[in-house]
Amino acid sequence: MIIRYILIAILMWGGTIVYGNSPGQGIVKTVIHSDVCVYGASGPGIAAAVAAAREGYSVTIIEPAHKIGGLLGSGFRMQQDVPYADHLGSLTKFYYEQDLLQPKPRHHQGAGKNNIAILQSMIDVYKDLIKVTVDYRLASVVKTNGAIEAAIFEYAPAGKNGIPVPVRTSDNLISVRAKVYIDASYEGDLMAYSGVPYRTGKESKTEYGESLAGTVVSKKFPGVDPYVKEGNPKSGLLSCITPDPLGEEGDSSRFFMAYNFKLAWEINPSPEYPGILVTPPSPKDNDVYELLRRYVKAGYSFTWPCDNFDRRELMTGTLPGMQLDYPDGDWATRSGVWEGFINHVRTLSDFSGKEIRLVSDCNEDTDGWPFLYIRGGRRMTGEYVMRQQDIQLQTKPPTPVGLGYYPVDIYPNRLVVLADGTLAHEGNVWEHVAPGPYQLPYGAIIPKKQDCTNLLVPLCMSATHVAYSSIRMEATYMVMGESAGVAAAVAIRQGKAVQDIDRNELTDMIKKYGQKLEWDGYGYRTWRYNVLGRPVIQKFRWDTHPEEYQTCPVEKLRK
Repeated sequence: MIIRYILIAILMWGGTIVYGNSPGQGIVKTVIHSDVCVYGASGPGIAAAVAAAREGYSVTIIEPAHKIGGLLGSGFRMQQDVPYADHLGSLTKFYYEQDLLQPKPRHHQGAGKNNIAILQSMIDVYKDLIKVTVDYRLASVVKTNGAIEAAIFEYAPAGKNGIPVPVRTSDNLISVRAKVYIDASYEGDLMAYSGVPYRTGKESKTEYGESLAGTVVSKKFPGVDPYVKEGNPKSGLLSCITPDPLGEEGDSSRFFMAYNFKLAWEINPSPEYPGILVTPPSPKDNDVYELLRRYVKAGYSFTWPCDNFDRRELMTGTLPGMQLDYPDGDWATRSGVWEGFINHVRTLSDFSGKEIRLVSDCNEDTDGWPFLYIRGGRRMTGEYVMRQQDIQLQTKPPTPVGLGYYPVDIYPNRLVVLADGTLAHEGNVWEHVAPGPYQLPYGAIIPKKQDCTNLLVPLCMSATHVAYSSIRMEATYMVMGESAGVAAAVAIRQGKAVQDIDRNELTDMIKKYGQKLEWDGYGYRTWRYNVLGRPVIQKFRWDTHPEEYQTCPVEKLRK
């Protein structure tokens, strides 16, 4: 695994460094002075802004998309990934309870307008202090003596279908000069452009002693020929299959969990709600069609439409590996990757032979397409790196700022071909390793002091690939977002680096507003969904691997 620093173009004078695109490539027309700058009007970004404004500080939110909310704003229901809500407090609890009360949408992932209304109501309480600017994305960061001095943003409204544009629309730039910055983006650009080290792929089993880490063959598809000419390995692989060698089980890898869209379908089109027709891709990727034909010919199920990625099937909802170039790509690369995901949905719809429509009255500004589900990419190498052991409650991380709860949920990373020519998924893991909510330490949302002194990162936070796959839920992001906003307020009031604040005061403030920091030990044996189904009993890792649960022994977990 390589720890990365993003240094796209660097200018240095005195103690000042400019990361990213030089401001000289555009004209700074507007300078905004604010106590706090939040990049990303995602759910956690809004929670961070509200938490800082609650303490009387001014907040500027800059959002690349045309609307607030991120994944929530395009229709995703937070409660889908909250099997239990007992550990949620403060702003996250408020949002969750409002989510439960909202009118039922025609599709459970078509709740964008309702979600936005809830988030906007949170902003409106502090409308005199919180200002939101949409359609601007980060261009560069000016850093002086280890602190961000200014973040510079370019006007780049999304193009057709919500795809990010490769090149900004205007040379007029906005500069935000703040005391503390919070990166609440899914890409982690503010963190990366600030010169903070990070990772993208996955660690080996041995690096952090994680039993679930590294390369793993997760599902095989015998009978599906992967070669250009069937039966002829010398002809090479179909272009939609990543040619990287598999490696050994447990090896580190440049790959990480797959992306896709959380899609909402118009199930029963009507004159009032006709839906938005999904048309065939242009041009068509013949290799994907060919692999689908071989897959179906071999007798496997092809279920479409599907509102997510069905990991039991080869490529329902995504082609594993398509996500690889997105995290570190420039906007031209990211635009191409995003368009590739849309074309994959078009391909699956065309291959199915069905007339398929996206839900009406949702995401009209992006022709019906939701926000790309960026499950993970950059992960900061911060003061504290969360590991599988933290998720399993086998550690006592310092200065908790909230609780998270979800299984280790890693979607397939890529398609691979085994030595005997069998096509397979690599990387899929679904394991209930947490007996209950685990603590999220403050050190996981801040960089090391030598890397940046006035930045907090509640989304692309510091964790291994395994730990992040559990943490990466909207509710957990929002918990960390609010605590990041509280920490920003403490840092400003104390006039200190985010690493040097009085952490006891931070804990007291977080508790004052109702954030929960400890689990009572009860109630998490059954796996319960909300909008997706009824309670079920799942297999739990502590039943099969008791040796991994020594700090919190199995006997205690059987309550």
